[in-house]
Amino acid sequence: CVVLDQTAFFPEGGGQYADTGILGNTEVTDVHEKNDVIFHSVTAPLEVGSIVSGKINWKERFEKVQQHTGEHIFSGLVHKHCGYDNVGFHMGTDEVTEDFNGIITQEQLDALEDEANQLIYDNVPVHVFYPSQEELEQLDYRSKKELTGVVRIVEIPGGDICACCGTHVETTGEVGIIKLRT
Repeated sequence: CVVLDQTAFFPEGGGQYADTGILGNTEVTDVHEKNDVIFHSVTAPLEVGSIVSGKINWKERFEKVQQHTGEHIFSGLVHKHCGYDNVGFHMGTDEVTEDFNGIITQEQLDALEDEANQLIYDNVPVHVFYPSQEELEQLDYRSKKELTGVVRIVEIPGGDICACCGTHVETTGEVGIIKLRT
């Protein structure tokens, strides 16, 4: 594993897979974080103290970003209309699965799919910010756990407001289309 003084590689976490790519002349196959240190799994060693350039596999990253932002849109709308929490999700190569703590009818799914795709069509900006403690206390945001310290909030106006450390598109139009299946 390689540790750098800075990196653009996203470590696996929160349901989002790690980035892959190139560091110097070796492949990055995995990235993980432990105790606030980011470790890059590589296929060949790098010289200690050397300066290296990194290149993220952008096609793969962008697919993850699209899926992750789409998950935000859908989970936010489910929370808004049904009051359910997203209690788990998994990003695969071709689809995202989500688990909620309540039952969603087919009629509700159809309406949620239409509203999610309208939000995508409207090409709404995805806003990422770090509110002060006072501002955070006033926000009605989704979070799977109690948070302390600096909190990163992702807001999709009309769709979601959630504490999240993941990667996202700049505007909802970049998500593409959401198709729900049961």
